[in-house]
Amino acid sequence: MKVLFATAEAFPFVKTGGLGDVAYSLPKALQKEKIDVRVILPKYSKIKEEFLKQKRHLGHKEIWVAHHNEYVGIETVLYEDVTYYFIDNERYFKRNGIYGEFDDCERFLYFAKAVVETMDITGFTPDIIHCNDWQTGLIPIYLKERGMQEIKTIFTIHNLRFQGFFFNNVIESLLEIDRYKYYHEDGIKYYDMISFLKAGVVYSDYITTVSESYAEEIKTPELGEGLHGLFQKLDYRLSGVVNGIDEKSYPIPKDSKENLKVKLQKKLGLKIEKDTPLIAMITRLDSQKGIDFVIEKMDEIMAMGVQFILLGTGESRYEDFFRWKESQYPGYLCSYIGFDSDLSLEIYQGADIFLMPSVYEPCGLSQMIAMRYGCIPVVRETGGLRDTVTPYNEYTGEGDGFGFRELNANDMMKTLHYAVQVYQRKQEWSVLIENTKARENSWKASAKKYEIIYQKVLGKFHDVEVIKK
Repeated sequence: MKVLFATAEAFPFVKTGGLGDVAYSLPKALQKEKIDVRVILPKYSKIKEEFLKQKRHLGHKEIWVAHHNEYVGIETVLYEDVTYYFIDNERYFKRNGIYGEFDDCERFLYFAKAVVETMDITGFTPDIIHCNDWQTGLIPIYLKERGMQEIKTIFTIHNLRFQGFFFNNVIESLLEIDRYKYYHEDGIKYYDMISFLKAGVVYSDYITTVSESYAEEIKTPELGEGLHGLFQKLDYRLSGVVNGIDEKSYPIPKDSKENLKVKLQKKLGLKIEKDTPLIAMITRLDSQKGIDFVIEKMDEIMAMGVQFILLGTGESRYEDFFRWKESQYPGYLCSYIGFDSDLSLEIYQGADIFLMPSVYEPCGLSQMIAMRYGCIPVVRETGGLRDTVTPYNEYTGEGDGFGFRELNANDMMKTLHYAVQVYQRKQEWSVLIENTKARENSWKASAKKYEIIYQKVLGKFHDVEVIKK
């Protein structure tokens, strides 16, 4: 079985979020299932040259894009035994940023066409193209337009919030597809606009999301982003497969939790207090992440007698708030505005409690990384957080974290208070840590589920209910 994994980003070349991690980890896991999987992505100028030192130029050609011929080059790199193809075009990808450019519509329709029309250069004709998020949403359409229906498509939604909306006049000016054929309620039409993501959903052979719970949540008006009716209609070819983490990327340190905590406190200028609960957040500063709940209760959190670390960047109003709070609680609150991958690992290893009060969370990886290091997650039970964290039961000793369901700050505080209380009961806390470390969060089980989906799409497997379990 041959699979081409199409993505707008992939670690370590370029990464803005969880998709980058998935595009790195999942192909490796699929290869262990004896699937020939290769990854294709744009060659952004932001990719560090050190990752492209061993690149090979496979060839180039011109393809028709937006009423003109456009250059496309294909370069390849073998990284950790996975073949990566890079689509080379400086006009579209030599930019300061990755997304959010004025011509994103043209950039990513070009990417979709290039994926479809460069198989003669790569010499790799897949059985399945596994598309990821809106940037790849036009691939199923262009396959059909080229009469290449024998190549099947899987479309994975990593975050429904970002859909690739554009004015519908681009159908003629850029996309060059038949308006009558595609611009309707059962096609790419989204009110008076078009949605690249909806294109991927409607015209792919199968749809997945990044957790079982999120697959159900997007069928609701609250989290369906205007497409809940469509997902209800397409339920027969929609399922959730929870993400995993690449455990080799997160090695277990030899030092004790206590020593790692002290080192972290020293590094960040916190008071050295071994028995004080250390709460951490590593997050994008965005309302989706439940930051407003934390802001509302920040003084109450600190009144519990804890230390608090925030690592993240995002909206300036949130950044300014945490800077201000750091000045109010010297030695007990650290706000590191920015991102540092090495520091994030030290925080996971040294902190006691990991707070993720997300409004919604398709999957989330942070809670799984935290659990690997015995940092106990406190999460809102939504999406992947619900699927990967089992609330602690003090009577049975079962569970590997703490959760709350209602979307409000008071319930978050009740759960956080309870977590701190359990922390003070050292024997119970030790059991909880062992439970988190025992949790299976690797890609192994999820890769097998994807293999089943691939087989179904290729007509080799028919029981969809097995996929959904």
